[in-house]
Formats: sequence, structure tokens, C-alpha cells
Amino acid sequence: MRDIAAAAGVSQATVSYALHDKPVVSTTTARKVKEVARRLNYSPNITARSLKSGRSGAIGLVLQELDKPYSSHLADTISRYALDRGVQTIIQQTLYRRKSETSILELVTSSICDGVILAPSKLTEGQIRDQLNGKPAVLLSPSTRSTIYDSVYTPGFEGSYQATSYLLAHGCNRPIFMGRGFRARTGQRQTCDSALQRVAGFERAMADRGIDPDPDCFIELEKWETPFARRTIREVIDRGPSFDGVVCMNDTIALGVLRGLRDRGVEVPGQVSVIGFDGIGEGECSVPALSTVTLDIEQCARMAVDTLLERIGRAGQGKGPEGGQDGQLGREGGPAHLKVDCRLTIRESTR
Repeated sequence: MRDIAAAAGVSQATVSYALHDKPVVSTTTARKVKEVARRLNYSPNITARSLKSGRSGAIGLVLQELDKPYSSHLADTISRYALDRGVQTIIQQTLYRRKSETSILELVTSSICDGVILAPSKLTEGQIRDQLNGKPAVLLSPSTRSTIYDSVYTPGFEGSYQATSYLLAHGCNRPIFMGRGFRARTGQRQTCDSALQRVAGFERAMADRGIDPDPDCFIELEKWETPFARRTIREVIDRGPSFDGVVCMNDTIALGVLRGLRDRGVEVPGQVSVIGFDGIGEGECSVPALSTVTLDIEQCARMAVDTLLERIGRAGQGKGPEGGQDGQLGREGGPAHLKVDCRLTIRESTR
């Protein structure tokens, strides 16, 4: 700014006013200063500006992966909504690695962003707090209920229960669950782990119909990806167990199941009904079109961004619950725990 002031023949204060479009300088002077700034390749130092204002105007979004349709859709929706709220989003992925999760929070999010929306996989809430140095955070579907941070959850139990109940009410008597192996039903509905909740929803729907699911009804997958699901469902068919429905952990798995059934000449939904979970756009274009539990991603984005921005505002005022100074905490009385809505979307893959 000293260089610009010298070249333009004005004071540093005038340069500052002109670059910030303050009305205290004339239009002619402001134009002259900006022309000199462009000629000298001046750009504002965001770090210095954030030190002065206390805000960078950016939030972090840290997901486990970005190459899956659901994750990319979520990232896009959060980024768009955040932009509508006047903030930028820096998006990172951890790939389920502790080292990545730690370094992203420590080196990127805590130093650049005003707060973070995080889908944790390895770090505890205490470790997250240590890495963020007191900055606000909102957790997406943490596996344990946080006592520190606000959280947004997907309705794993409710969605899986609805999906399974639909199949049982429409001609399926022997459905299987694709994605996780057998887990004892006791207490699973109370867990925050979305995957276990989906298992529990399947089990409860079966139990409510008087069916005690055999452990063989639960098919473990090495990875929740389409190629693994395709290969695994073919192996299940080749082993010979009889089933007439498949409830899938997510839509990515369901698309692989549809392809694997076709590979073995199994008609969908004539012989086997298939239903997914998430509501990704690709399900509309599969053959047959995929029935699924559709999550309200727009609502999820609003919940996460609005809650985080509220916490950032409170942290700037030094406010935490019950008048405390812990800015990363939620409303008075403790952190908020919000749940996203879901609905059944019935298409061609189910009867």
C-alpha cells in the first residue's frame, strides 16, 4: 500500500479508503488509485484482513470422501447455500485417514476458516477441539453423541425401517440387508452410528412382522462401492440362498446390486425387489429406476450452515451455553442435535 500511495501521489489512508470504496475520496482519486493497484499487481492480504476483522468469510467442509455421488451432492449443496449466506466454502476430504483428518483441521481449517462442518471418522470430539483451537464446528452424523459440538444426523433407523417395511408389505418375505454384517438388535436404535442405525431399522421392521432375521440375511461388504456390491450379490446368488428383496445401505451399493442381479439373469422387481438409501440422482436413470429412501439434502445444508454461522457469531461475542466462554458450543443448555427428514421414493426396482 505504501508503493501504491507513492506511485499515485496520495497518502496510505487514501489508498485504503479507495480500495475499500469509501465515499470519503473522490471518484477520480479512487479510479487513479485502483489503476495503480492493478498496474502493481496488488491484491489484498486475506490473512492480514482476517486478523484485523477477526473473520475470513470462509468456512470449511471436511468429508470422508468426495468421489461418491452422495458426498459430491452434499458438498455442492452446502457450498451453494453457504454462498447464498455470504460465505465461501473450502472443501477437503480425509479418505478415512486419521493423519489427513488431523492435518486438515490443524493446518487448513483452523488457520483459514471461521468454522468447520465436519464428518468425523477417526478423531474424538476432544481431539477435534484440540485441533480447531476453539473455533466453532458442526458435526455430520458422528458415530457418538457429541457433548461439545452441534450435530446434524441422517435418519438411519427411520429410513431403513420404512424401506424394509415397504418391501415386506409388497410381496417380499425373505429380504436381505446389503452392506453390514449381523449386529445384535439390542440398543442399536440408541446409537448415533448411521450404519448401525440402518441395520437396526431393518431388524426392527422384520421383528414387527414376526420375522426373526437369520445372521445370513446380513451381507458384509469390504467397501460400500458399486463394484464390490455387484461382485458380492453374484456370490450370494451362486451360493444358493433364497431371497426376494434387498435393502441396501446406500444407493451406490444398490446400483451395484441391480447390475449383479442382471448379470445372473434375476428379474427386478419380478423376482427380487431392490431399494437403496440416500436419493442420489443416478438412481433415477438406472434400469430399472431405483427405489430409495431420499434424504432432504437441502435441509441438511441449511441446518449445518445456519447452525455453524450462528455459532461463529456467538463465538465472536465470546458467548457459549449458559453464558460461558466456550464459543464452539451450541445453544444455551448444550449443543443442538438435529435430524434430517427423509421420504420413500418408489420407482421401478420394487413391486
